Amino acid sequence: MFNLKSQILRISFVLLLVILINIPRVMSQEWNSARIRVLYGSNIPFNFNSLDKIKNGIEIIGGTQIGISMADSSRVGHTLQGFILNFRSFNSQINLKGDVYSLPLNRIRIKAENAIGLGSGFSYGYKDLTTDFLPLFTYTNPSWVNLNWNTNQLKISFECGKPVSAGGNGALIGEPSDYYNVEIEFELEPTGPGF
Repeated sequence: MFNLKSQILRISFVLLLVILINIPRVMSQEWNSARIRVLYGSNIPFNFNSLDKIKNGIEIIGGTQIGISMADSSRVGHTLQGFILNFRSFNSQINLKGDVYSLPLNRIRIKAENAIGLGSGFSYGYKDLTTDFLPLFTYTNPSWVNLNWNTNQLKISFECGKPVSAGGNGALIGEPSDYYNVEIEFELEPTGPGF
């Protein structure tokens, strides 16, 4: 009886040891990773508190700064070579909502530009806010080196209420006063063979 109990304990110990050794392999899958970190500017207010701002609009250059972290796991068939930064209204919100009134989404325009470490990337310039994902910035490097948020950053600029003659979507003259708001969603899409 004592011998049987000792063998059961020994077998249980060996099984436990085998399980513990294999847990890290099961828990750590080999997948590429991509992360966006908002460094500052998570809330961008447009205060139209003068006639000049209502007529000419407001541009906030570099109002938000984000860091990009991406790592290639070297998993066969999924080779990371870059990314596309997309944006849209959060949950496909269809307009700028006020307490009483609403405005079209395209009154807000957004662009992304290199701030640090992504100089070979391509900025699409100012794009209208919509309910569909649209590209703001692309980055490609066939000889991929992992990106870290503190050395790879983008600055996001915003404009609202610029007249068409100045390249915008229309001044806010004649629009009703209200406190309008919209949330903007950013998506980091990996690119390369297998994506």
